[in-house]
Amino acid sequence: MRRGIVVVALLLVLTLLWRVQTVFSTGAAAHRSEQAARELAGAILRAQFDRAGAAPSADTARSYAFLATLVAEGRIRGLEPVAGGERDLWRGGDYLFHVRLLNPLQRPILAPPADAAAEPGLGLDFELWAWPAERRATTGALFFASDAGYLLQGDNGLHAGVRARPESVDPPPSRLLESAPGGANQRWVAVAQWRPE
Repeated sequence: MRRGIVVVALLLVLTLLWRVQTVFSTGAAAHRSEQAARELAGAILRAQFDRAGAAPSADTARSYAFLATLVAEGRIRGLEPVAGGERDLWRGGDYLFHVRLLNPLQRPILAPPADAAAEPGLGLDFELWAWPAERRATTGALFFASDAGYLLQGDNGLHAGVRARPESVDPPPSRLLESAPGGANQRWVAVAQWRPE
């Protein structure tokens, strides 16, 4: 009887240790995934500013680009296009990335238009979004960046997969950047900053 109790207790301890190790490994993998996404989002933000170049002259507008253009120009590596859908959507590691350009009325254009002349001023502003690619990873971080030059990381809990629309969060993080240039509140924190030239 005593030997049976010792065996059961030992099994319980081993099960508990296995569970702790599993949770630790899962957390470490999620952290590595978020860090890789943060680095890729930062590379996209740098590529936008490198592409736009120095401060525009009176006759030349700053020109930001969709991810498809940045990839085609060789400015970004490590992204694969996501087929289908109405958005210019790319996957890098465990995250999806989407850049939408804004026209002068701040109307978002989700993908390169068939006729660029139909959207004058397109590329003066942009928003970058990154979120987990898999539905099981809604606990992963959400990332946002824009022509303001900040890369923000926020809590997620909702957005994952191709059909997710993190750009619909309210209030949008762009409003945070207007009111608090440092980019921090209870939901978002600035993790990097690049100053547009």
